[in-house]
Amino acid sequence: MQLFDAESSTYTYLLWDKDTKDAILVDPVDTQVDRDIDEATKLNLSLVYG
Repeated sequence: MQLFDAESSTYTYLLWDKDTKDAILVDPVDTQVDRDIDEATKLNLSLVYG
């Protein structure tokens, strides 16, 4: 999943294993932590790295 932060012009990627539901964040933006956690929660993912 691709997420965009307009303020920093940064794309963050939420990637996960469909079997284990383990997920990682690539290039997270510190001001968007709540958004990223909300997206992972909606998909029942377990963030293991971000």
